[in-house]
Amino acid sequence: MNKADIVKLTVEAVKEYEQKQRVKNIKERHTWKLRNTRLLLDHYNYFKDHIDESIYCSDQMETIDIIAEIENCRGSINIQSIKKSAHKTFVIMAHIDSMIDLYQTWCDRSGETEQRRLRVMRMFFFDKLKVPDILQAEFISESTFYRDIDSSVNKLSSLIFGIEAVHKMTE
Repeated sequence: MNKADIVKLTVEAVKEYEQKQRVKNIKERHTWKLRNTRLLLDHYNYFKDHIDESIYCSDQMETIDIIAEIENCRGSINIQSIKKSAHKTFVIMAHIDSMIDLYQTWCDRSGETEQRRLRVMRMFFFDKLKVPDILQAEFISESTFYRDIDSSVNKLSSLIFGIEAVHKMTE
């Protein structure tokens, strides 16, 4: 083997390695987005309660802003941090609610199977029903339940995270 052949083989090996790394990174990002979608759905009710109970989402906000100005700098920073957190939660939940509504519309147009998947997802994540209760209510098997959850989470992930979540499907 001469130097040109060695260089050619090395370049091909590097290209192959880089392609494998790209595919691995795409799969990891997709897995991360699915995991985050599940976490958002698992904690959906907690986040909604956070928004409902946060003083920064109520009429008390003006009073709290006055108190923050009166307090020392450190207290003001802490209050601003809480205010920022409440605002972020509100924006994220508004986005999630919009995407769930969009998913609802899509399911309504897609037929009974997708409508069932949406019902199963709502019962499991939002209503916090136990798996056996859902199986009985929908007359489905346990394997169908898990397929329905995986399918609905995957579709919601695509809606919540947009094109980044779909990117994996194009590979």
